[in-house]
Amino acid sequence: MKSTENAENSALIAVITGDLVGSSKLSGEAFSQVILNLERLLKSFRARYDAAFDIFRGDSFQLVVAPPLAARLATIIDLSLRSGEPAVAVRQCIGIGSGEPPGQNVKTATGEAYALSGHGLDKLKGRGLTIASTNTAFMEHCELLTRFFDSHLERLTSTQAQVVLAYLMADNKSHEHLARVLDKKRSNVTRILNTSQYHLITDYLAHFAAQVKKDFTP
Repeated sequence: MKSTENAENSALIAVITGDLVGSSKLSGEAFSQVILNLERLLKSFRARYDAAFDIFRGDSFQLVVAPPLAARLATIIDLSLRSGEPAVAVRQCIGIGSGEPPGQNVKTATGEAYALSGHGLDKLKGRGLTIASTNTAFMEHCELLTRFFDSHLERLTSTQAQVVLAYLMADNKSHEHLARVLDKKRSNVTRILNTSQYHLITDYLAHFAAQVKKDFTP
């Protein structure tokens, strides 16, 4: 009876499982600030995107979101933590598949997406972003591209990460507005965005979302 109920309650979801890299080297105060920064960010996702999350084992987390949003939110997490104060790297795996909508308790939810995300993270060494799905068409379209995308993110400086993050999160993406938000000159914002090749980042995120809709639509 339980398996039948699980099947009826399952839906297509994306689960982002992540953990902080090198968090054991942080002081107690610095670690607490990083977790506070992460929790604030995840709460903002819950408010804006109806996402669900849990932070567990001190430096690990899971975020459950609509699949087209997964790469965007994972990227925002990466950039936010690396440009934060104190800065810390993160490794994440996006698992896409069936799973129980978590409601308010991600920790006890089950399903394919949860398992894929957790197992994928276990295989990932160092910081980075990876994806996992049993949908072969989606993996063929996005797996290698995600590796290139992750390599590009890794090369961003802290300043570039900060400015690209502001661009991704802003409703008003004009460089004048971003300059006011970041307290920088407009010319500096434009230069930093261009040297970070931010269009490659936004193009990948758009491609990921479109590919999810294409490959997972019945």
